[in-house]
Amino acid sequence: MPRKGGVPSNLIPARKGEIRNPNGGPRKTISIVNSELEKQGYTEASKQDITSCYLRLIQIPVPELTKMVSDNSQPSLVRIVGKAVLSGKGFDVIEKILDRGIGKAANSIDVTTLGEKIEATTVVKIGYGPKED
Repeated sequence: MPRKGGVPSNLIPARKGEIRNPNGGPRKTISIVNSELEKQGYTEASKQDITSCYLRLIQIPVPELTKMVSDNSQPSLVRIVGKAVLSGKGFDVIEKILDRGIGKAANSIDVTTLGEKIEATTVVKIGYGPKED
């Protein structure tokens, strides 16, 4: 309900030096989730943990992977990646897993010389001595 002067009662201006929110602003959502997960005993997965999990998932037999995917107690990474491997695009998923876990094969592409050999002819002089004519 508006007060005298047209300003709603919940929007009373702060006086000089007055602190309206002494506890600060609300915490960010991600930090709240992180602190709650930490309290529940969940730790952060390292890069090595994730790579190791990926590379182990591609070795699991299909019947065992099917059981793991349907088990709600499994980590989300196992369930989501497992479902993708078992889907019709399983080969593409495994290829991506291998690329992330092992790395892509090295490719050599020559885009400038059309296969001709480049000879190094540039000479670089380093120093601050007198100029030579």
